[in-house]
Amino acid sequence: METLECIKSRRSVRKFLDIPVEAEKLSNILEAAQNAPCAGNLQEWKFILVTDKPARQKVAEACLEQYWISSAPLVIIACSDPSKPKKFYDEAGERFAIMDASAAVENMLLAVHDQGLASCWVSGFEEEMLRREFNIPDSVFIIAVLPIGYPDEKVPVPPKLTLENITFISSYGNRVKDIAAYMEWYGEHVQKVIKKGKELVKKFVKKLGE
Repeated sequence: METLECIKSRRSVRKFLDIPVEAEKLSNILEAAQNAPCAGNLQEWKFILVTDKPARQKVAEACLEQYWISSAPLVIIACSDPSKPKKFYDEAGERFAIMDASAAVENMLLAVHDQGLASCWVSGFEEEMLRREFNIPDSVFIIAVLPIGYPDEKVPVPPKLTLENITFISSYGNRVKDIAAYMEWYGEHVQKVIKKGKELVKKFVKKLGE
């Protein structure tokens, strides 16, 4: 699947078929997380794989009794240990730890979708219950819970804000009134810069030959 197609067609799914996730596909999901960008290449993310039914039930209960979660044959609890980032970046390290693990989670969601599977980023959970049931230290951040499996529902495309509503030029709040017109101007501007660059290269090469 093409990257942009994968991003645009991914959906949050909450109904799953009773079919296990193959080991190869799980490996691909974890490798996608492993290759996410991170501050200082510290790779502070950690992932708890939950596959047996009683444990998945505990996850569902900890996630504010969202029992649909336990119907997924695989649940991944994504965590991040901020100890190393804090050592290198002081208090900013905590923020980096959350950002890095979040990037890893998005990579996982795309790898899930690319392989014909589905998931949903669950952020509503009782932290203390998850920590107690899965031995997660207090010092470690719990980033997300990902139920993963083969989809048993087709989720419609949710409404999206227009690009004009989410894009600013040069400073926050400086809205783009017409994104199409801006992109046309931007494309022309880039072409002029490229043309000028080529001309400078030609002049430089010519001088070298003199």
